[in-house]
Amino acid sequence: MNQFSESLWWLRVVMLAAPGLVALPTHAASTNLTWAVEATAKETYDDNVYIQDIQPAPANVAAAAAAGLHAVPAGKSSFVTSFLPRFTMNYKPGAEFNVTAGYAPEIALYKSAEDEDYIAHRGTLNFSGEIGAATWELLNTATFTEGSTIGPTFARNQDVPAIGGIPLRDRREQFVFRNGFRVTLPFGKWFIRPVVASYYHDFLTGQRPNTDEGQYVYENYIDRQDVNGGVDVGHDVGKKTFLVLGYRYGQQDQGQLLGVNSVYNSKYHRILAGVEGSPVKWLKLNVQLGPEFRRFDPGTPADFGRNEVLCYADASATVIPTKADTVSIRWTRFEQPAFSSQSVYEDIKYDLAWRHKFCDQFTAGAGFTVYVGDWQAPVNRDDWIYTPSVMASYTFNKHLSAELNYSCDLVQSKVSTDGAGATYADGREFTRNLVSLAVKYVF
Repeated sequence: MNQFSESLWWLRVVMLAAPGLVALPTHAASTNLTWAVEATAKETYDDNVYIQDIQPAPANVAAAAAAGLHAVPAGKSSFVTSFLPRFTMNYKPGAEFNVTAGYAPEIALYKSAEDEDYIAHRGTLNFSGEIGAATWELLNTATFTEGSTIGPTFARNQDVPAIGGIPLRDRREQFVFRNGFRVTLPFGKWFIRPVVASYYHDFLTGQRPNTDEGQYVYENYIDRQDVNGGVDVGHDVGKKTFLVLGYRYGQQDQGQLLGVNSVYNSKYHRILAGVEGSPVKWLKLNVQLGPEFRRFDPGTPADFGRNEVLCYADASATVIPTKADTVSIRWTRFEQPAFSSQSVYEDIKYDLAWRHKFCDQFTAGAGFTVYVGDWQAPVNRDDWIYTPSVMASYTFNKHLSAELNYSCDLVQSKVSTDGAGATYADGREFTRNLVSLAVKYVF
């Protein structure tokens, strides 16, 4: 086992003791305080742990080893055993104040790739309330991942996986914090809603120079953050549906790479128009779309425009065509600093999911996700990840349920050349199949 075996041992002891939690009530004696405990055990088969399809040349592996680096293998499969206990507490002494706290660690153990073991400690601390007709909420989520402090090494040119290899990144040691605050002030058919949001991502892996990228690449992770604030104005057009106009002013920053400051810090003005509510009983909308006017700090490359107009989107729709069917659609698009190079890219995602409830116990569904990373000059690269998926879940009783999932990642990476056309980087492309069975018990 790797360097966090002691933490894994301690959490295993907690898991073994979990059956004793059955004796705990799910509600405290006071109706102001409630809590809940659940535990999930999941077994997953991952047929491409390091998301590499093509084996590197032995000479490249040897060159990486000479530099003190271990190149990841291609086509490595492994079973993954995961434990996910969850503890939540809600305290509501009155309408003006409500607090919800939760802790949900995820312990993942790779049978054939122990260097990928990790523990993700996920916590939430949310506050909300109503003062007269006004409502307020402060939402906070934090994740600290105990994982490898060494980034992956790829022993083929252009082998860093599409969009930086997010599955590998998320298993490394890091800290992520997100929070948001908003107050909704109603005035007849109108409301005014001041908002503030922040995102901070601190990668805790070591950075190392790449002296021979033609033979191997060590993936360095770069910190990033985003802070913005503004106001929304909404008008009730009937059936509890609001047309909304909004504005955000924000700043994004990217951290250092090997002691060198990034030139891709920027400030932005975002103009939003959207709709919130349920205009008909079978449709629920939450849509924010608009242009973003961005200005980067001095020092960007000559072929990179410091002033840009971009598209921002955060739009979702839930369609209920029948009592047994639910269709969810989501589109997000925003620019942010890359996490594996000093550059910026547009993070674009399209999600479609369908669920059909055959009876109170059995639900099945399917989904399709398209994830796009659109890099700007001087990188000029487009990564596309297509992910079809299917699922089925069965509820045995109020305590016990199970869920079966399958997904497949299919990747295309298009790299621009000198203007004569485009080539595809086979080292960035991969296929990955995941099959998992999870069993959950609610105490």
